[in-house]
Amino acid sequence: MNTQIYLTILLLVIEIIAFAWLIKDLNNSKKKQNKIIELEKQILKLEGSILEQENNIINEIKELKSIIIKFK
Repeated sequence: MNTQIYLTILLLVIEIIAFAWLIKDLNNSKKKQNKIIELEKQILKLEGSILEQENNIINEIKELKSIIIKFK
């Protein structure tokens, strides 16, 4: 009977440790996920800036083209 109680207590301790490890792992995963989301936001912002610069370049090329056509 004593062996059964010891094994039950040991099993409970193992389950508590496993549960604590799971919670810690979930917290670490959440932190990493938040970092990834922040990096993705920065990438999207940079891509938006690049697209804006590309549009500006295209508009300048169109203006130069229209000026050149006027002089011909």
